[in-house]
Amino acid sequence: MIYVLISLMLCGATLYALRGGLVGQDRFLTIAGFDTQSLGLGLLAIIAAGIYFGPLYGAAIILAVMIHEFGHVAAYRVCGHSDARFRLIPLLGGVAISNQVPFNQENDFFITLLGPGICIAPMLLALVASEYLVFDSPVHVEFLMIFAWVMGGLNFFNMLPFWPLDGGRCIAILCNSFAPGMVRTVTYAMSGLAVVIAVMMQAWFLLMFLVFSLQALQSAVRLTQVQRWMSRWRAALATAAYISTMAAFGHVGWPLISRLF
Repeated sequence: MIYVLISLMLCGATLYALRGGLVGQDRFLTIAGFDTQSLGLGLLAIIAAGIYFGPLYGAAIILAVMIHEFGHVAAYRVCGHSDARFRLIPLLGGVAISNQVPFNQENDFFITLLGPGICIAPMLLALVASEYLVFDSPVHVEFLMIFAWVMGGLNFFNMLPFWPLDGGRCIAILCNSFAPGMVRTVTYAMSGLAVVIAVMMQAWFLLMFLVFSLQALQSAVRLTQVQRWMSRWRAALATAAYISTMAAFGHVGWPLISRLF
């Protein structure tokens, strides 16, 4: 039971860190741009995940993506972006949106990291609950375990140092603090490495996504040059947060990661 209490305390700490950003000015959730084509593509994505992994994985993936994107939105709101919202994109996941760019790189890193970061507490809570709590149906236990694996696996992948993943964005910000003259080189190298890996894995859909992101990559490099920089001391703390967050996801999500690779 001590592990359950620790997980609940971690959930409480996450909520405290995001206080003021969990609820928007008008409504908690706004649905926009809904159409039948998007619904059809979304259903195909869920069905494909269900066929390849099993039906519980499809539900776990959608839930994990929504929590991840809401983490970005809550962090945006904490940093004063009251217009922040997220959009689910069929076959790709989701994207958090704000009409304003982060004022400084410290806020930018916080917003970027809190997408994966908000997932740590529910991931660990689901993992502990699946092992230590008693349920009437084994399906509940199985779903909680799968949900923890999916949260770990998806967010570990998202934290990899490749553009345009959150990990690539974090590395670009940290590079600007430690070696500002190398930001453009490092960022393009990350993008090129991601393309090579996509080709080697024959992940053509991922490759198409990477190619389409090249224009945004140029804008992001320019943004790091005009934002107020993060001090090296804060960048060191941010680096520790990045590494520990990625390690937590890799540890819990290894059953799913090993299946994919």
